[in-house]
Amino acid sequence: MKKTVYAVLVTPEASVGKVSSEGYSSLAKAQAFIESCAGNPQKISYWRYRDDDWTEYLICEVRVDLGEE
Repeated sequence: MKKTVYAVLVTPEASVGKVSSEGYSSLAKAQAFIESCAGNPQKISYWRYRDDDWTEYLICEVRVDLGEE
């Protein structure tokens, strides 16, 4: 069984990015997470946001193979 999850890569200005510790079951849930963050993140595209402090948020689609059922 294969499943798609969405992770968020958060990269503060002039720093190394970190992947969020949670995965989201839909693009809309990942977007809602970003939009709830401090710093007023603004949508650049469906997959990318940037906040007032130039922190970038990139939604990454990850396909997970859960093996056979």
